[in-house]
Order: sequence, then structure tokens, then C-alpha cells
Amino acid sequence: MFKDWFIRVAGERLGVQAPLLGKIGANPEIYIQAEKLKGFSTKTVKAYAAILAEFHSHTIHAPFMDVWPGAVDDDVRRVSLEHMQRVMELASAWRSFLVVMHFNYDPIYYSQHFSGWLDRAAEFYQILLQSSDGPFIALENIAEPTPYVVLQLMKKIDNPRLIHCFDFGHHNVFARIPVPEWLFYLAPRRHIHFHFHDNFGRCDDHLAMGRGSIDWQAAKAAIRGLNCPFSITLEPHSPDVLRASAAFYKKTFL
Repeated sequence: MFKDWFIRVAGERLGVQAPLLGKIGANPEIYIQAEKLKGFSTKTVKAYAAILAEFHSHTIHAPFMDVWPGAVDDDVRRVSLEHMQRVMELASAWRSFLVVMHFNYDPIYYSQHFSGWLDRAAEFYQILLQSSDGPFIALENIAEPTPYVVLQLMKKIDNPRLIHCFDFGHHNVFARIPVPEWLFYLAPRRHIHFHFHDNFGRCDDHLAMGRGSIDWQAAKAAIRGLNCPFSITLEPHSPDVLRASAAFYKKTFL
């Protein structure tokens, strides 16, 4: 399953970077910015589909800035939902494998009203998962110290298409428990998606793999011990980091 890997690519650069991904042997995870959503005309959607047809699989990373699934304000939540519904429409048109989303839980504002936030966020994703088929929605950890919030959200929604995206870089900065314990509490039985990038535990630097403090051999062992299928995305923020991470990944995981 380590051969099922992706590399994050900005949507507007998909055509430029597709040949490099093909040469490396990876598939694209297309990051779509919120301000780019309106630019996806019928012609643009077809152009993306033609590029993606060259790969055996692909994933999407949805916009995450100013997306608030559990917002108290109905209008804020409505606009957030409209953006994610558009992403799901694109995912359906392209037959994407999964869509990564941030659930954006803010403990400063919502910890005293967790049940209300949970109800609103659950309804948000239930609407997105209304159809009986379609891509997975993978909820990504960001600044959470434990998997408690995402676990409660997944339990409340209880839909087989809702899975977890575990980001090793975010875990290295924000988490208070080790990777094996995080995965143990999550008890993944469905597919799980991973994000790979490195840092020194101080900030989310998105360094090339092997250039920070993450123990990638331990990461490999933790993933190998799972009793469920998985996929992996490398998240470089520059061409040089892309090449370095791809080389490290091939050497360490393949």
C-alpha cells in the first residue's frame, strides 16, 4: 500500500507539474483555493479531467481558510457549505478518490459549547455525504492535541465515507500523544489517508521529508501495523522540496 502515494499540487499548476509527477511515479492531490472555485467553468473542469485521466488515481484538498463547519452564524456556515458542495461536485465530475477537508474546530470559542459545535459540524458533513456513493471525505488534524474532536465527529456522523486524514507534520507540532496512541484511539477500520512533510516541532514548516525531526522509520512501522487500507500524500511547498521529499519517500517507504 505504500505504493499508493500522491503529491500535493496547486490546482492552477496541475498542467505544469503533471509530467513531473508522472516521471516520479506519483499521483496528484489537487489543492483548490477558495478564490479559485468560481473559475471552474465547464471548459476548465473538462481540461482538468483530461490531465487527471493520465493518472490511475487522484485526490483533492479542499479550501480550508474561512471554512467553518460548526459556525454559530447560519450565514457563515451556509457559505462554507456552498464552497464544500462545489468541491464535491468537482470531485464527482473527476471521479476523485477522496477529498481532504479541515473541520476547523477552535477550542478558544467552542470548548465551552462543544455539543452545539458538534451538532452543527455533523449536520454540515451529513449534507455533503447525502449521496450513497462518491469520494471519501477525509477530516484532517491541524492543531488538535489528541484525536478526541475528530473521533467524536466521526462517531456522531457514522458514515463509511467519512474517514481521517492524519498529518504527521501537524502532529509533530501540536500533538500531546505519540502517533501509535493517536491511531489506537482512532481505531481505524476504514481507509485512512496520511499527509507527509517535516518540521522540528516548533512550527508547520513543510520541510522536505528527512530534513526535520520526524522519525519516519517509526512512522512507517505505525502505518504498517494498521488493519485497514491507507494512502499517502507528500505536501511540498516548492519544486525543490517536492524532489527531495519524493526521493526520500522512495528510499524509505518503497
